[in-house]
Amino acid sequence: MASFSYLSIITLISILCFCNCSSSSQNTLTLSLTQHIPPSQQSEQETNRHPWLQIINSLASSSVTRAHLLKNPNEKSSSTSKIPLFSRSYGGYSVSLSFGSPPQKLSFVMDTGSSLVWFPCTHRYTCYNCDFPNVNQTNIPKFIPKLSSTAKIIGCKNKKCGFVFGSSDPIRCSDNGICPAYMLQYGSGSTSGLLLSETLDFDEGDATDFVVGCSIISSRQPSGIAGFGRGPASLPVQMGLKKFSYCLVSHRFDDAPVSSELVLYRNSSNSGAGGSGISYTNFHKNPVTSRSAFKEYYYVNLRKITVGGKTVKIPYRFLVPGSDGNGGTIIDSGTTFTFMDGHAYDLVAKEFENQMSKYKRALDVESESGLGPCFDIAGKPAEFPELMFHFKGGAKLSLPLADYFSFLGDSGVLCMTIVSSSLIGSNSTTGPSIIMGNYQQQNIYLEYDLENGRLGFKKQTCK
Repeated sequence: MASFSYLSIITLISILCFCNCSSSSQNTLTLSLTQHIPPSQQSEQETNRHPWLQIINSLASSSVTRAHLLKNPNEKSSSTSKIPLFSRSYGGYSVSLSFGSPPQKLSFVMDTGSSLVWFPCTHRYTCYNCDFPNVNQTNIPKFIPKLSSTAKIIGCKNKKCGFVFGSSDPIRCSDNGICPAYMLQYGSGSTSGLLLSETLDFDEGDATDFVVGCSIISSRQPSGIAGFGRGPASLPVQMGLKKFSYCLVSHRFDDAPVSSELVLYRNSSNSGAGGSGISYTNFHKNPVTSRSAFKEYYYVNLRKITVGGKTVKIPYRFLVPGSDGNGGTIIDSGTTFTFMDGHAYDLVAKEFENQMSKYKRALDVESESGLGPCFDIAGKPAEFPELMFHFKGGAKLSLPLADYFSFLGDSGVLCMTIVSSSLIGSNSTTGPSIIMGNYQQQNIYLEYDLENGRLGFKKQTCK
């Protein structure tokens, strides 16, 4: 993780001093989502591996790192919009948003596990360790505040200054009276900058006085992040959305221009927009702890997991959070592979091993990919047990097979695409025990019904 100790508030102010300091009738806004895969730092030895194993190993590692951060945070007028949602070449899904007057369009990773919306900002934006494939770190698209007539730096006495500091208490003001610099850490990197008030532009109607992060320095974060969590700085909360929904196209692990729709609902008039066949389960009330980040997560009431119709006897504390905030299940679009604490993971993996005992384990692929169990099915008819999640209220989600087992290259080996910190010799039990990542959300319609406090889902082909 990069260190930002040298980043002074004076430096940020000098960079931003040229900022200007001085709804509609439709119901939905729709945007496009594209896939985004986190790049890895590869050694010379790693580059000699099968390229598919390199990608999977990177994604497995970043999923575990992301899970560690989610589990241990602060370790330091239109009413509907439709936006293309693209799957990108580093593990998540990105969306294009326009800020400013006149609008400046930038790409953001859509993240339900965090809340702040931020973009690379000013000509001086620097991203360390961002020499990734398909990324020119000297030409990263940036927001330029001086080109916008509506850009304003947020003052420390503005109640919105506390959005990213986890407190509604007054923020200690610096001599110049502006909101202190933020520093945020993600599973794959970090970012730091100042908060702006800006206009978020939609054809259907703008969102004014929107708090957005103007990041000046980042580590391994070449693209901005659109936080869709439950915190006050998130896009859904600031826009007052009644709900949002998406259906993630299959991971291609490239930057092909294939997208699905992210739909933002500003009122409740389109309650049936997801069609028929949707199952709902209420969100679990967020635990009240000293870790403010836990308030931003979408906890769900997972009651049990079955493999091939057989209940995996996972202790209740792993499924639903305790009063201390430990345990429980969250939905996170920013994590690639679903994460489970060691004990829960071992029980699920063992059940697959028992029911697939006729296939030979591919231990070498497990070692190289960071996934497991892996089975060599070459020359044999493939038979896989169904993986199903059962929620409070009776809702059931049977995952498509491609969401929990994946071929690794042309080897004839299939691996379970669920990870655990026990795979790398660590087994922390703090924070959420199960983090449902975007790989397990592919080709499933997901509806975050914020007005009614529930999650809706159904299997469908996303396109």
